[in-house]
Amino acid sequence: MNPTQKQPTTPGALADLTPADTLRCAARYLEIHGWTQGTYYSNQGGTFPPACAVGAIGMAAHGRLNTIPAERGPGARDCARAVDYLTDYLTDLGIIAYGDDWSTTPVDTFGWNDRDDQTAEQVITTLRAAADNYDWSHATAEQLETYAEHEYANESLPTREGFLAWIGAR
Repeated sequence: MNPTQKQPTTPGALADLTPADTLRCAARYLEIHGWTQGTYYSNQGGTFPPACAVGAIGMAAHGRLNTIPAERGPGARDCARAVDYLTDYLTDLGIIAYGDDWSTTPVDTFGWNDRDDQTAEQVITTLRAAADNYDWSHATAEQLETYAEHEYANESLPTREGFLAWIGAR
């Protein structure tokens, strides 16, 4: 692209989205619009239909319906990063068995979402837990130090839960 051409930009609020932000937005989307299984989006609900976990992540990343949210459109990068992080989180917990042909455990986020015993509450809780895990594991030394100083100034001891609440309040 020629430097004299208008460069594509991302609005300021969207430019700094982390996978944790996208996962939390997806959880909120499911709370408001509903959850479904077997497809990205239900054919009920118009512009903002009930969605599966990946569909909700797509809605959070794109702000609109997208046929293949992790591969197409302006929010594809944010969607793919959030889905990848969720997949890694579920794999680390042993909830999905990535690449295990002999297991009856789901092998991806789609299979996890579509399990017969899965509920909307479990999906929403897991999306938020994955977001918290991302924030905790990607905290900078400066953030941890500032939080610890804040806690010591208030005569409290720093904790993981306290840090996550502190980050969320900022």
